[in-house]
Amino acid sequence: MSNYRYEDAVKQLQESGAIGLVDLKNLPHDDLVELFEEIKVWCLYASGKPEKLPKESKKKKKKKKD
Repeated sequence: MSNYRYEDAVKQLQESGAIGLVDLKNLPHDDLVELFEEIKVWCLYASGKPEKLPKESKKKKKKKKD
């Protein structure tokens, strides 16, 4: 299994504006759910501008604070 994670998916979206189904399949479930939530917010509030997509996982930030 690949080490494809949330940060990799975000980087790919920022660079190309798209992500493939194979890449989504390789994401762990938790990262996939978080990515979809961020994409919803990003499309709604940031008008889909790739540079405004959060680069770091919110779950990771929360763990760093603890």
